[in-house]
Amino acid sequence: MKNDILRCKCVDMSVEGMGIAKAGELVVFVKGMIKGEIADVKIIAEKKHYSIAIIDKLIQASPYRVDPDCEIAYKCGGCDYRHIAYDYQLILKKEVLLNTLKGYSVLDIVKADDPLFYRNKVQIPIKDHKMGFYRRYSNDIVEFDECYLQSQRANEIFRSLKAYLLSHDLDANIRHILIKHAMGTGEVMTALIVRDFSDDYSQLVKDITASFPDINSFILNRNDKETNVILGDEEKVLFGLDYIIDEFDGIKVKISLKSFYQVNRSQMIKLYGLIRELSDVMARYAKKVFGVEIVKQAVDNAIDNAKLNDINNAEFLLADASKNMDQYLKNKDLVILDPPRKGISKDLISSLISNKVPKIVYVSCNPATLARDLELLKEAYDISEIHPVDMFPFTVHCECVVRLTLRTVS
Repeated sequence: MKNDILRCKCVDMSVEGMGIAKAGELVVFVKGMIKGEIADVKIIAEKKHYSIAIIDKLIQASPYRVDPDCEIAYKCGGCDYRHIAYDYQLILKKEVLLNTLKGYSVLDIVKADDPLFYRNKVQIPIKDHKMGFYRRYSNDIVEFDECYLQSQRANEIFRSLKAYLLSHDLDANIRHILIKHAMGTGEVMTALIVRDFSDDYSQLVKDITASFPDINSFILNRNDKETNVILGDEEKVLFGLDYIIDEFDGIKVKISLKSFYQVNRSQMIKLYGLIRELSDVMARYAKKVFGVEIVKQAVDNAIDNAKLNDINNAEFLLADASKNMDQYLKNKDLVILDPPRKGISKDLISSLISNKVPKIVYVSCNPATLARDLELLKEAYDISEIHPVDMFPFTVHCECVVRLTLRTVS
């Protein structure tokens, strides 16, 4: 029952990073528990087939347990594995992949050289004069001064913004602070997402950009809709340009406020190298490349980036890749897929098979939907080993890349 204290042993880890423990026949999901540990746990919720608990007293600790370096590690919803040694995190992640992708060969995860301060983008909500991250499964703000995942420069800028906004009573109209840090060039974009454009932030911008000369863009974005979508449609550039530029592998990339960019630059370089290796061709090596994207700003960014890098063999199309793709897939040698967490549609899978695309490289951020899609694609394709890349250290998430080759009929 709720509030009962039970002694149990953790026998596995869930895909959400919770310990799966057993007390007799009762299955208990325990936040912060590691496989192999024994603990007295307190039941905080009861479901039909399991209970949810927190550790009341740790009886036998895992040798892989570490003291979190972050003061809000157990309060903030950002990290799942802050209490686990990094190399063991990779072992746990691979076990989840093996359980999810049964029947496929999963290679060892490509680890991060430095798993700290890797995020080049941070979004910080503001509510009731508090600035921080949301507590997991709630809208409560957990305040912080330093996050061990986001870049150290973003931490410094956030601390200055927080102090200024509170001391000048300027935070009430602001919903989020957003900071993007192009780690290859050092350029920084700072944005305030506001309910309306009524407040004057000119002195704030002047003072902050004077303190941080690497801020090349300061943007005001208006969002008055009460939804979970952070960015609105209206923007005002208060300082600099409406984009920053990053650089990797000899390529310059324009990053706007709404453009997608992998949050872990160093692991992104490894990921893209792996994609290039598995696909054998990319824009600088292929005869012709077509990109299909449903977000107009992403298409505009791609066109600008091609011009910026003197790439003349790439064409970018504004379309929904989940349907009506036959016109784009005819006579294509290779398709690279990088869908959102929901995976690819059955309609796209049918188009890939019917058009007999010789080679597919599938980049997935969700092993569950990857497994589902591979089951449908293996009707016509041979599937290579799955290559995981740890894009998000201290979280349960992992990126996977897999090559599919059209099966020839003998």
